[in-house]
Amino acid sequence: MWTLKKQGNHQFRIIKISPGSFFSVTAALTCLVFTQAHAELYFAPALISADPQMVADLSRFEKSGTQLPGNYQVDIYVNEEYITSRSLNFSIAENKVSKNVDDIRDDTGLIACLMPSDLESLGVNINKFLLPTTENNEKCISPGEYIPDAFTFFDFERMRLNISIPQAAMLSSARGSISSERWDSGINAAILNYSFSGNSSNGIYGNSRSNYINLNSGLNIGAWRIRDFRNFNEYDSKYYSYRKWQHTQSYAERIITPLRSELMVGDGSTNSDVFDSLGFRGVQIATDENMYPDSMRGFAPVVRGTARTNARVTIKQNGYTVYQTFVSPGAFIINDLYPVGSSGDLEVLVVEADGSTQAYTVPFSSLPVLQREGQLKYSLTAGRYQAGSDRYNHPKFMQGTLVLGLPNNITVYGGMQLAENYLSGLLGGGFNLGVLGALSADVTKASSTLADGSQHQGLSLRFLYARTLNSLGTTFQVSGYRYSTQGFHSLDETALKKMNGWRYDADTVDAEGMPIKLPNSDYYNLNNSRRAKLQASISQQIGNMGSVYFSGVRQTYWNTTGINNSLQAGVTGSVGRVNYSLSYSYNKTSEQPVADRSVFLSMSVPLDSLFSDKNRRTIYATYNASKDSDGTISHQTGFNGTALEANNMDWNISQGYTKKGGNNGALGLNYKGGNGNASLGYSYSSTYRQTNYGFAGGAILHSDGLTLGQPLGDTSVLVAAPGLAAVSVENEAGVSTDSRGYAIKPYASAYHENRVALDPTSLDDFTDIETSVSRVVPTRGAIVRASFKGHSGYRVIFSLNYKGSPLPFGTLVTAGERGGIVGDNGQVYLSGMQDEGIIRAEWGGGKSRQCSLNYRFTAQMKNQTVVKINGDCQ
Repeated sequence: MWTLKKQGNHQFRIIKISPGSFFSVTAALTCLVFTQAHAELYFAPALISADPQMVADLSRFEKSGTQLPGNYQVDIYVNEEYITSRSLNFSIAENKVSKNVDDIRDDTGLIACLMPSDLESLGVNINKFLLPTTENNEKCISPGEYIPDAFTFFDFERMRLNISIPQAAMLSSARGSISSERWDSGINAAILNYSFSGNSSNGIYGNSRSNYINLNSGLNIGAWRIRDFRNFNEYDSKYYSYRKWQHTQSYAERIITPLRSELMVGDGSTNSDVFDSLGFRGVQIATDENMYPDSMRGFAPVVRGTARTNARVTIKQNGYTVYQTFVSPGAFIINDLYPVGSSGDLEVLVVEADGSTQAYTVPFSSLPVLQREGQLKYSLTAGRYQAGSDRYNHPKFMQGTLVLGLPNNITVYGGMQLAENYLSGLLGGGFNLGVLGALSADVTKASSTLADGSQHQGLSLRFLYARTLNSLGTTFQVSGYRYSTQGFHSLDETALKKMNGWRYDADTVDAEGMPIKLPNSDYYNLNNSRRAKLQASISQQIGNMGSVYFSGVRQTYWNTTGINNSLQAGVTGSVGRVNYSLSYSYNKTSEQPVADRSVFLSMSVPLDSLFSDKNRRTIYATYNASKDSDGTISHQTGFNGTALEANNMDWNISQGYTKKGGNNGALGLNYKGGNGNASLGYSYSSTYRQTNYGFAGGAILHSDGLTLGQPLGDTSVLVAAPGLAAVSVENEAGVSTDSRGYAIKPYASAYHENRVALDPTSLDDFTDIETSVSRVVPTRGAIVRASFKGHSGYRVIFSLNYKGSPLPFGTLVTAGERGGIVGDNGQVYLSGMQDEGIIRAEWGGGKSRQCSLNYRFTAQMKNQTVVKINGDCQ
């Protein structure tokens, strides 16, 4: 078989060339090779067939490299930098207005249909060269016809359109920026995220059972995002028993593109770049840094920790539970927090299977507040203070903040807070000190009335520092110091109903059946206000072996000698194929007579040389050891890996021993499916038996129906490939189209170009797809549609005759959008054909060189992998 292939909407194949015809074609091509270098190609009909009438008009191929016009899915590069991928129409270049400009530097004979709006979206300053007339905005142009020294080059083999534009003709933009004209607000849709988790424990001190349901629902209408978050808790033990629904937050928001801002009405959180983050119910308009390119964005939190057993990790922000999951023994990283609050300190509680707990705070509002020259960041908030505890009042308050970048690497910032019993003002500045790092300093003056009616005034001074020593591999991520006078209090402290006590209730028991103690950090005493706080976080790279990290916080108080100290240190890396992590934790509060100390060692090694397979599944052998404050040493060994064809099931099994508790073990399964995720785990020791289970998923109700999938992120993609069932979505474990051809890609990056691709290898023998890749740029919270067009049908070889003779060699045959070129003996191959239809053939100008054929498959033909049909074209 000899094939001519045209990518795009058409595919042409010449098949079954007889030896005689093959010799003729070879002779013709050999003759062409030895023509003069600049001569045009000429297909001599006599070299293909003795009868010239048996050869179609091949003049379109006479120029070397010439391709047929049509729509092509191409990657667009501007000045050698990839910009986007899209379908473009390519027409015959001879029809362009100017024929004397060297603006097309390829030999395809085609010109890309680019409109002024296309060039503007690619970063070209069109107002400098093009008249904004209706005529110019509606016609296809070549950049080089209007911009001196600009040109295009269509690399047909690689489906790549290269556009060269002089830098003087480009708009100034930050690296990685994407024009707001490409931002997609998505489709109108109703969405639902749901998760269910529960456990059942049988301990020597009692049994317990709990179930937790989390429902996050929403509605997208144009640029508006309406969201509602609520959960249900059911708990039963001999100490506590309750069933309750809790409403977390509801809000409506939309972006304001010209201001690079977001408007929110309802429940939310203030940002923490100037003041500490606060929960509120009201109205807020604030700069959204996500709308800037990566090179201009700020900081995002990552939570790290270690677990000795199958532990439950709960993360709270402003009193609300924003994240809860079960983790396997070893080090864990959580980088997918759902954005219930945009910022604020995260309170992390790790509850081990044996009931022991770790509690620590992840601050991420303490980096130096620096902005580029001329860049402005602001926020305005008005509403009532909200906290996830009935220990707080809900006073009305207003807050405004402003951060401005000035010349000479200087940033100034400030803000005000006004509430019923509170008034504060802040003023500060940040400085980029070059090789010395970055520094910010500010002062806050506050006047407050506390729960006992006492009035206070005070100052708080804060210094923050950051530095990276690339040559040494050292990073001072955060170094901060805050000093507060005795009369200084924050807004959230004035909202407390009492002068001292616990911020939250203790209402659960551990696996053994004993009540879980609240962390001492949850206890407060406003009579002993905060005095000085020192915090630092440092990491150091150790060659190729890994890195050492250190983070610590030291807090002192007025009217008491008590000191709170918290320290985390460790080393992570690899030696050969062995990955390791060694960490040390120290926590001591003023109310705690003895400090909590723990050491944790984790090692893992891949066993792929023994167990790997063609799907690249790898089994890891693990070993963990730990020592807690009581001196109890525990050991645990295990295995973990993935299973199933798509590697969409994770499993783990482990066995451990402690001198105090004897043997213990755990096993777990986590499955990711097209309609959701499920998990199941079991752990035991000499004092308890515990089972945990859960499932989670998402749903999108859109104009084409209801689509189920895995839990949705803040921004998601609806994959729409009507008629293409059971097609896998690339890089999404367990995700494939449903029976109607729809699927959900659960996570997408807002204001970034996201590549969405279908896996062609998952297509069956009767399905073809025009292009397997789509690229979308969603706004935050959007459900964007990535459309794919495919053809489900039969593969057919037609042997076509016209007036008693085979159709001429090179005849173009089409069936709707499907097409092919006739080879020897009138044969043509077409795919994606339906049970019946019409095919049309054309081998020159005029009706005398055209014909059509009505076809219909018999039941016997439908059972064939490739259907063969002989027919007379009329």
